[in-house]
Amino acid sequence: MLERIREGSQGIVAKAILVLVILTFALAGIGSYLGGSTEVAGVIVNGESINQSEISNEFAKERANLERQYGEMFKMIANNPTYMEGVRTSVIERLIAKVLITQTAKDMELRVGDEEIKNKIRNMPEFQVDGQFDNNRYLSLVRSSGYRVEQFRELLRTDLTREQLMTAVIGSDFVLNNEATTIAALEQQLRDIRYIEVKAADFLNDAQVSDDEVTDYYDANSGQFTTQDRLSLEYVELKVSDLISRVEVEESEIVESYNSNLAQYKTTERRRVSHILFEFGEDEAAAQAKAEAALVRVNAGEDFAELAKTLSEDTFSGEEGGDLDWMTNDNNDDVFIEAAFALDNNATSDVVRSDSGFHIIKITALEASTTQTLAEVHDDIKQGMLTDAAKELFYELQQELTDTAFAVPENLTESASVIESTVKSTALFNRSTVPPSVNYPSVVEAAFSEQVLDEELNSEVIEINADHHIVVRKKEYIPSVVKSLDEVKEQIIATLKQQKASDLAKEKAQEYLASWEQGETIADVTVVTKTDVLRSDREIDSAVVSAAFKLAKGDSNDVELVTTSLGQAIVDVTAVKEATDTAEDLNTVIQRLTSSTSNATYAAFIESLKAKSDIQYPTS
Repeated sequence: MLERIREGSQGIVAKAILVLVILTFALAGIGSYLGGSTEVAGVIVNGESINQSEISNEFAKERANLERQYGEMFKMIANNPTYMEGVRTSVIERLIAKVLITQTAKDMELRVGDEEIKNKIRNMPEFQVDGQFDNNRYLSLVRSSGYRVEQFRELLRTDLTREQLMTAVIGSDFVLNNEATTIAALEQQLRDIRYIEVKAADFLNDAQVSDDEVTDYYDANSGQFTTQDRLSLEYVELKVSDLISRVEVEESEIVESYNSNLAQYKTTERRRVSHILFEFGEDEAAAQAKAEAALVRVNAGEDFAELAKTLSEDTFSGEEGGDLDWMTNDNNDDVFIEAAFALDNNATSDVVRSDSGFHIIKITALEASTTQTLAEVHDDIKQGMLTDAAKELFYELQQELTDTAFAVPENLTESASVIESTVKSTALFNRSTVPPSVNYPSVVEAAFSEQVLDEELNSEVIEINADHHIVVRKKEYIPSVVKSLDEVKEQIIATLKQQKASDLAKEKAQEYLASWEQGETIADVTVVTKTDVLRSDREIDSAVVSAAFKLAKGDSNDVELVTTSLGQAIVDVTAVKEATDTAEDLNTVIQRLTSSTSNATYAAFIESLKAKSDIQYPTS
């Protein structure tokens, strides 16, 4: 949510520059800004703790991101302790950077004003409906995230203050227009070229391959002609989902479960709350006096909503008459919630002091708690109980499967019998064609292990997930073999002919090159001419284009022989045409250069903060 605010806070160039910084800010989440904690510190940055739980939470998020990215292959990655430790270290360093930036902004007494915060919130896409700010959506999303609007505003202020600092630091980088113009001109430069193509395919008929050459190539490269080993498996799997049909639940048990857990079928009491907020500012006593004066006016009968519009320093709720939407009593330690739930419907509180300031609270609507009937939740309860019973049976059978697969390692029949299942099997496959039913990294690793392949034993019980276990054994195995010479002879001949044709093409191209360098005309050869060639040209072989932009103008007879995708080419530059109008590309070049230098500046800034800071890293 906050990341989107940040992305919209600057122009195009700033958006590109701040991406790296913003990712750093977003890591810890807005909850990390709230209050203190008694948890064990993982890292201490200038006396400020980053708790072990915060590090663990962010590491878990990063791990989840990797798992989404790599899918089933992530299990193999996760087994590399060095890699995962690197991920954890990266998370810790980003959290440290966030704290250092926050501390520096505080030391510099930077602060984002209320009006800027208000504009940011109004421009957040999350709070918009059909492109317009929607206060109800704003209130709903903030509340569903577990925060009051004034808390959210302060979190946003902290976050934007960090961004303010980084914008100032990174904004010190700049790219001169003449520098960008020079680079843009080079990128858009045009060249007229001429070149001779010598295609290897034209020499295939001249390339002769003897039987001895084929045999020698086969002997030297036999490893290229091996088949992949193939394997088929037998397997027994135990899944909670398969066991649901084998368990039953009595109706009386469903009734008993409903009565025993009645609280979870009750809706939570909700209250619609409005407030008038007076922030502490620099004079807390003055703020309290203003709150008490406002309370006198409320108690005298003045309209609460109108007073909120004119007096409340929570400008967003103030515009809505102080409305904060519906609230539930989820946090008994919150003095604001405690005060709100101590009031009757339509009642107004005395002045309430919270961490955000002084409040006058009013309850404008109340929804009492309700209880769902047994009929309404019967099917859900039954399904849940069936699943629980299936899991209990799963745990019992899991141990029996483990014991039997180990005790009777020469087959899976006994293992299948003890869990009342069947032995399944796969067709032959190699490592790149694993059937979906067994295509899990841990299963593939076990299938090709010495225990299964060589010793012909059952594998250990493999945990796919908490509700799915599997045991495999070899059914059939076809090892990798070297194909016979007869099987691959035509393939070798084609390879050797291609190599010889390429060599012949290169020899001919070198003859042409020598003639061209002497300024001689080459008879019966097509010289291809191209005008206005760009560096990005994709219609010409990339090797030709690359050579063209390395060479000087052709007056010096400076030509180059290059290997292309089809053979060889001799390249000459006949004209260099400077770009005449780079204005259209100038902004793109400036953005790219600025982004590059700014990322380096950000990294250097963080390193400078670390160098003069007291950072105590975790010891465990």
